[in-house]
Amino acid sequence: MSAQDKDAPELFTRYGERSPFAEAYRGLRISLFHGNGGSLRSLGITGAGPRHGSSTTAANLALIMGETGKRVILVDADLYKPSLHRFFGLPNAVGLSSVLGGQARLGDALQTVTPPASLRLLAAGPAVRNPAALLRPEAVEALLGSLQGETDLVIVDLPSVGAVAYTAQLGPILDGLLLVLRAGTSSPDVDRLVRRRLKGTNVVGLVLNRVPLHGSDASSYRYYAELK
Repeated sequence: MSAQDKDAPELFTRYGERSPFAEAYRGLRISLFHGNGGSLRSLGITGAGPRHGSSTTAANLALIMGETGKRVILVDADLYKPSLHRFFGLPNAVGLSSVLGGQARLGDALQTVTPPASLRLLAAGPAVRNPAALLRPEAVEALLGSLQGETDLVIVDLPSVGAVAYTAQLGPILDGLLLVLRAGTSSPDVDRLVRRRLKGTNVVGLVLNRVPLHGSDASSYRYYAELK
């Protein structure tokens, strides 16, 4: 594997549709949407801390939803360190910040990821000086209403709830929130995080990331397990 390959986004399409990586996301999809009776129309995904893997989880879950025929819009709401446009090789010139700031219409900011338009991306857009002021809950809630009017599911990639305050503010306006944890995160730390930062948020599950699988067929894959 070249150095360039090692730096490539960890998308299940990189390993193949029958890989353990892909199957882990199918299991996560079933746990989330069958366990919740199909009632989730908007799902936020955040990490307990930086680099816990929430953006990778959001991108792969959005892709795997396409197998069900669902239309999905993936929103990059990390205005500090946006990454989803790079995952899919798309520009970031127009996006969420442009729409909320009144510089672009929503329809002009959405980009098709998989044809036909089963998956579309609303990239983060140009950097702004004060992301928290732009991402006011009432403004985001209105935007969610518009997005839900033209898709089956909205997945919102949020910054780490342990590092960025506006993630906790936006959590309650979403139907559910998925919390991504890197292996080795202690249970007391998670309990404190949920009680203090995510009060009033419907935390629908936990994903444990970077747990190695042993065995020749799967040892090179990261494993994502839905724990709730």
